[in-house]
Amino acid sequence: MNSKKRWFFLGLATLSQVSVAVIRMGIPALMPFIKNELNLSHIKVGLITSVLNGGAAAAGIPGGMAADRWGERMVIGYGTIASGIVIIGINGVSSFPTLLLLLLLTGFATTTSVPAGGRAVAGWFQEKDRGTAMGVRQMGIPLGGAISAFALPSLAVSFDWRFALALSGVIAIGIGFIALRLYEEPPTSVHGRMSSQAVGLKSLLTQNNMYPVLLYAIIFSVAQWSYLTYLMLYLTETLLLPITLAANLLALGQMCGAGGRIGWGLLSDRLFGGKRKPALFLIGVFAILVTVWTSFFSPQTPFWQLSIAVAFMGLTLQGWNGLTHTLASEVAGTQMAGRAVGLINTIGFLGVIFVTPVFGLLVDWGGSYRLAWLALACLVLVALSGLSLLREKR
Repeated sequence: MNSKKRWFFLGLATLSQVSVAVIRMGIPALMPFIKNELNLSHIKVGLITSVLNGGAAAAGIPGGMAADRWGERMVIGYGTIASGIVIIGINGVSSFPTLLLLLLLTGFATTTSVPAGGRAVAGWFQEKDRGTAMGVRQMGIPLGGAISAFALPSLAVSFDWRFALALSGVIAIGIGFIALRLYEEPPTSVHGRMSSQAVGLKSLLTQNNMYPVLLYAIIFSVAQWSYLTYLMLYLTETLLLPITLAANLLALGQMCGAGGRIGWGLLSDRLFGGKRKPALFLIGVFAILVTVWTSFFSPQTPFWQLSIAVAFMGLTLQGWNGLTHTLASEVAGTQMAGRAVGLINTIGFLGVIFVTPVFGLLVDWGGSYRLAWLALACLVLVALSGLSLLREKR
């Protein structure tokens, strides 16, 4: 297998992921503008995240099945184009209900290609490099988030938040056409049929090792989107930072999340010999510590402490994703990798839909963010307890 070609095709899949992530992560980055214009409560802010991820949950399994049947190229290319077309419709949004409808479609379109990227990694890379490769691919999400945090709030200040999102849609359409033109599928890729040992999603659910992975994905998805949805509001409302400075901190967290997805993959491949469980445990421990620390911040907290905390939140609450996708694809096997990643995404997003608004409810109910951050730390502890049941073999 040509090593240069496989990294080039991984780069194309990652570029596609970056473009749709700019759209999807642009919503949290622009949340202060959306909240102020539509006069939303914190629980309604959480509802925005629920609807966005509701569309993502609906896309996970169909996207994985489409990738397993028709291949990664079609799903990655057309999924990226569809994401750009949908978000351009933001210019027609004039009310909260229409915003929710558009975000539902946005969540679906931007997530369709995620399982296809996971399948591409499983097809192009062997097990010894797969954790690193999946980390590179999944790096596209926080990298896109960093770009959106740096660029979109500034565009919103100069023009309008709708214009900022629509511009990201135009760029995604162009990248989608590039992916369709240049991406090639691995020579061992098999479409349209399943092996006798992989007859459907039911076969995934008969594997006991899949359940700790699913629990971890649910809880960390909730933690990730609670962090993404409310960090800008926490920094501006409670810690009284200017929007542009808060956006820079969010971008810092996103960049650390991008680095974390590669770094944790390398750690898993090299230091732990291809085992994913030890690295996922480390992520959880650091996530608990930094979340508890953040709960005690105030407007008097030094900026360097804020920067360290946000960096570690990105490293952990966003850095976990690639390893979990790798582990799910390895538990399922290459033939079912697309569906396994799709299942992980769907289950995780279902958790986001129903639990993330509770973070906002706790903020409204308690009058501060402290209780919400502490509750999030306890939830991560539950994920680690479930992970202890995983029996990982190499």
